[in-house]
Amino acid sequence: MTVEMGPIDAASYSHDLLLHANDDELIEGTRAFVEQGLESGGQVIVHSTAEQVALLRDALGSHPRLEYGLDCELYQSPSTTLFAYERKLAESTEPVQLWATGTVPMGADPAGHPAWSRYESLVNEVLGSYAFHGLCSYDTQALPASTIAAAKATHPCISTGLHRAASAEYQHPAAFLTDPLAAVPPPPDRRPTVAATLDDLLDLRRARDLMRQQAIGSSALPHETVAGFVTALNEVLTNGLVHGGVPVRLSAWVEPARLTCLVSDSGTGISDSLAGYRYPGPDGPQGLWVARQLCEDLFVRNLPGGGCQVMMATG
Repeated sequence: MTVEMGPIDAASYSHDLLLHANDDELIEGTRAFVEQGLESGGQVIVHSTAEQVALLRDALGSHPRLEYGLDCELYQSPSTTLFAYERKLAESTEPVQLWATGTVPMGADPAGHPAWSRYESLVNEVLGSYAFHGLCSYDTQALPASTIAAAKATHPCISTGLHRAASAEYQHPAAFLTDPLAAVPPPPDRRPTVAATLDDLLDLRRARDLMRQQAIGSSALPHETVAGFVTALNEVLTNGLVHGGVPVRLSAWVEPARLTCLVSDSGTGISDSLAGYRYPGPDGPQGLWVARQLCEDLFVRNLPGGGCQVMMATG
């Protein structure tokens, strides 16, 4: 049964999916979204590839509050893009009503699509409290069925621009991250490069130094990337020691272009696997929020026998 949702409420949040099989469907859906955004007084951005932006600019024209952008400049990585949108809305000195429509740069290789599908899901957690409106366009003729299925699972509504309906396949982000469509990467299936056990906060420096030395000596990543990752690891280890339970175990795999860490504690687990995505309040904890921005992937899950496990990785 299709549930009609009615027009977008400009003062709240929306994240819609536009499925299109040709340019006419893309233009029609985008035009309706852009017109509503401009009529509501919002800031509107249309982004895509250079070819598609040219097509939409010809169809939509110009407006003082309408901006065009290229995916290659706006969408550097899923994590960077996600938190850039959050900071823009959270740190604005005046209320911002942002309307963004366009493609997500999935890339030609389907193996890279799940990372952006996870981004699409997490948008609902990160931006759900703001007057943010997204209309994400997916070409049903060019994208594989699994990517379209993930799009339906990560967007609360499916829209043609004029009509909106609830997506029957939509999943809450915490549920989506456990779905095979999310394709959360497992840790490497080999002996870790680094292994350490921490019993108290005095062990943090030893673990940081060990990770830093191995990463600098065996990877080809820039030193600033390594430094950011080690800072994120420190936050995760500290959380395990303070809020979890000892011992805290660290396993790490150092590869030329990727760092992966697995941190396990012996506590009672965490009630919110999405902790650290929402913008922190002035008196709230910031450690996990900072850590998520310093590495591309950070996944939290409770272990069946007790305890909490955090997997983190560079891009």
